[in-house]
Amino acid sequence: MTITGKKLISIVSPAYNEAENVPLMIEEVKKVMETLSEKYDFEYIIVNDGSVDNTWDVIVDETKKDGRIKGICLSRNFSHQIALTAGLDNATGDAVIYCDSDLQHPPEIFPKLIQEWENGSFVVHTYRRSTEGEPVFKKIMSNLFYQFVNLFSNVKIEKGMADFKLLDKSVLDKLKVMREHNRFLRGLVPWVGYSSSRVEYSARKRLHGKPWYNLKRNLSFAKSGVLAFSVEPLKYIGYLGIFLTSASILILIFGAVAYLVTREWYLSPVFLIGIFNTFLMGLVLSSLGIMALYITYIYYEVLNRPLYIVSKRTF
Repeated sequence: MTITGKKLISIVSPAYNEAENVPLMIEEVKKVMETLSEKYDFEYIIVNDGSVDNTWDVIVDETKKDGRIKGICLSRNFSHQIALTAGLDNATGDAVIYCDSDLQHPPEIFPKLIQEWENGSFVVHTYRRSTEGEPVFKKIMSNLFYQFVNLFSNVKIEKGMADFKLLDKSVLDKLKVMREHNRFLRGLVPWVGYSSSRVEYSARKRLHGKPWYNLKRNLSFAKSGVLAFSVEPLKYIGYLGIFLTSASILILIFGAVAYLVTREWYLSPVFLIGIFNTFLMGLVLSSLGIMALYITYIYYEVLNRPLYIVSKRTF
């Protein structure tokens, strides 16, 4: 509650090279929240994630115009998920809505999210039905992303549910104590639990700039989702080892029986050994690579460095 007796809604957005989009986003947020002003106050926290354009200067100018707009500037680019975390850490509202700052997550559905919250949902997910002007390749990659993560992850993530949600303060408080460096909020929020609902929307076409997530970052994001919520790849390595051992024994038994019956060796020993050694070496290196990924994440957790460093803030 604020001193006015109204409930406070915190809105959080990360921004990376969004100088042209930030003023438009702020204008829409203010317009939407004005329609709810009888019952709610709001704060809008925008986190500059090491932008190389003048995004921070734009944010500062906007905070001078309206005290409800707040800016946080990270010392460098820490990634979308870390920037979101920085904003969530500083949110003080009775509920928090987090979304992107490029207007693809439309503020006009904020009232629907808040209504679902008032109806008793502690978490309100959003479900993207479609994206205006989305390239076919990006749509295919998005589908593959969710299939890949859900194939291995213990926490199932529905396609179309991005980092655009409302969280009750009690859920946010639980999320704040989770300080793992391998951040995957799309998995962390469902893992926390609590009653939830969803609101559907159609994403807009991006107006200015380039999207932060490209093919390389999407692959890295998918990897984070798997490593943060599953040890299935390690299990599959063991299963594959058992299978190969069993197959090797069966091949040897087949070769021995065939030789005893026909007195002919159908496969060249040199060929078999060469193929088998090459295959097993590839398997060993692949297995070591997967284990190295897990060890890398363990290493960064043990270092326990801060998730992010704030260089400037307006509040």
